[in-house]
Amino acid sequence: MNGVEECPIPESDQRRNGIVFLISNVMIYLIAPVTYVGVLHATILEALKASDTVANLPESVYMWVAPLPVLVAWIWPSPRLLRPMLIAAQVVKGAAGGAAALVFALAPPSWWIPVLLVHPAVIGITGGVQIMCLWELIGRGMGPVQRGRTLGWTYGIGPLFAVAGSCASQLILKGEFPGLPSIEPWKQPWSYVLLFGVSCPAMWFSAALVALARVPESTGTDSGASIREVARGLLSYLGNRMIMITAVGFLLTYGGTMIMNNLSLYAREALGEAPEHYAGLQLALRFGFKSVMGFTLGWLVTRLHPKASLLATTSICAAGIVWALLVPGKLYMLSFGLLGAGELFYVYYVNYVVGCSEPHRMRENTAYTNLVSVSIGFLPIAFGWISDEFGRRWSFVTALAILLTALAIVQLLLPKHPRPLPRNEQS
Repeated sequence: MNGVEECPIPESDQRRNGIVFLISNVMIYLIAPVTYVGVLHATILEALKASDTVANLPESVYMWVAPLPVLVAWIWPSPRLLRPMLIAAQVVKGAAGGAAALVFALAPPSWWIPVLLVHPAVIGITGGVQIMCLWELIGRGMGPVQRGRTLGWTYGIGPLFAVAGSCASQLILKGEFPGLPSIEPWKQPWSYVLLFGVSCPAMWFSAALVALARVPESTGTDSGASIREVARGLLSYLGNRMIMITAVGFLLTYGGTMIMNNLSLYAREALGEAPEHYAGLQLALRFGFKSVMGFTLGWLVTRLHPKASLLATTSICAAGIVWALLVPGKLYMLSFGLLGAGELFYVYYVNYVVGCSEPHRMRENTAYTNLVSVSIGFLPIAFGWISDEFGRRWSFVTALAILLTALAIVQLLLPKHPRPLPRNEQS
């Protein structure tokens, strides 16, 4: 099914790697209001009277720093450095949240906009390195069946922690959440201080658990990649037509989901209240649906085929936008659940790329897949501009057209099962 037919380490070590992968993702989900750059950043900027274009800027910044993790893959390719890099990424990522919390607590609001742009940049860089290392960990240190199970459990259980974090953020920001006792909402800036500040201990705890990971020994060089090797790896990536088709589907689906910020800001029109009051509920729906879909998609990969998960996630994203366009009032909020479930596209497109990759190219190809996402970094701003000029509903229609294009490409051009192409089949 995947590019790796067997794993060179014992099953017990594979399970340890699965624990590291799961807990790292659980911590990311727990602090999702901060690490999933977009909704919270946009609503804070909206509260500062920024336009939709500016409110979408943090997500674009997050996308524009995507090339930097590729440099890490080039300069430090050795599997021996996988654990130190993973630890460093999580430590810095946590420190960024702590520093942002200090600025919210001690600096005037005029400083907040720069912080809301710098913080996504740090999250983009460290998060890219973190994801790159985690995928190499389960690519090298896990067989395909065990990897499918791990993905199912991780993206089934993990989003439940995001629901908990989102419920907590809703209580902090508004003081109420459906089905939970009301509390006195935290006043600004202390609500922001708490939400950003908690990301620091969460990431540092995750970094400490990396000691459990076991990376198989490598026969490759530990030195940084030469220009010739970099060129060879890039040509290998670009010359693999299955990876290229997958990358196009990945980019288009990714681009369509960037409508999430505009969907959040649409609360003022649909509900007549400030979007900030519903940020936590939106995130809870987003990750609650993601949890249910996480288990289902893991089953699709192990019981059907990897392509099914690509079609399913992209279709669900499209359904979320259709729902927002057609359903009025508070029920429109369910669009966040559908888009949240569909956001798992990232996991399964990357899994498909890993399946198309030779083992020694896994980290590199994962990094390149993240790198190409920089090409759509303009889309959040474009959606914001369309919203400012023509109305938010037209930005929804644009995103829907992008997602339908992705569906057509995946359905028509990708095989059910990814595999590394023989060299004579690479273009």
